[in-house]
Amino acid sequence: MNIVITGSSRGLGKYLTEYYLAKDHLVYGCGRSSTTIDHPNYIHTTLNLAEENEVRKWINGVRKNCGQIDVLICNAALVSTALYLSLTPGNLFESFVQSNFAGAFYTMREVSKQMIRQGTGRIVAISSITTATHQEGTSIYTATKSALNEMVKVLAKEVAKNNVTCNIVAPGMMKTEASEAMSENAKWTSEMLEKQDIKRIIEKREVAHTVDFLLSPLSKSITGQIFYLGIVD
Repeated sequence: MNIVITGSSRGLGKYLTEYYLAKDHLVYGCGRSSTTIDHPNYIHTTLNLAEENEVRKWINGVRKNCGQIDVLICNAALVSTALYLSLTPGNLFESFVQSNFAGAFYTMREVSKQMIRQGTGRIVAISSITTATHQEGTSIYTATKSALNEMVKVLAKEVAKNNVTCNIVAPGMMKTEASEAMSENAKWTSEMLEKQDIKRIIEKREVAHTVDFLLSPLSKSITGQIFYLGIVD
């Protein structure tokens, strides 16, 4: 398969990139920074997903290079220090909107165009359980992820007739560079885990397994769904 993964420079995106490369897929990744992944089946592009023209040029280049985009894993997102809404500055708000929502919109728009023409494709967006747990200190992050969820559901309806499925994987607390920085606040970590019904760190391989399930040929009738990892909703 030809797989596009956003936010592949680090964290979950990097894990998923290496995971699918190990399965002999061709992976096109992107990030604001360069990559440490050295693999003949990996092509990395440094770009800002909030820049519409950059995203359009990138996706058009991917299509010309591989001919068909089979999978989009929309993973890139900003995770920052937990702040209550009343303490969140405007510039941080704008950063979350641009990174977590606008970037996902531009990427899904351009990829879905290609998949509609192809008559096939799978889109998986990575969200968060905070959209269901309403964790204090995540107001803007959660709002952008909620917007992402609704956008994916509407897109799923729009492209279902074209044999394109769109689903959401929303994991609980994981160990990534971003979450570990926030986890220095022991109180925040304990509060996050307390809101989970499965009170442990969610492993990246569990996320990969869920994505695999959604990419399976036997999952072609599953679309517009949110798969939470760690909670009952």
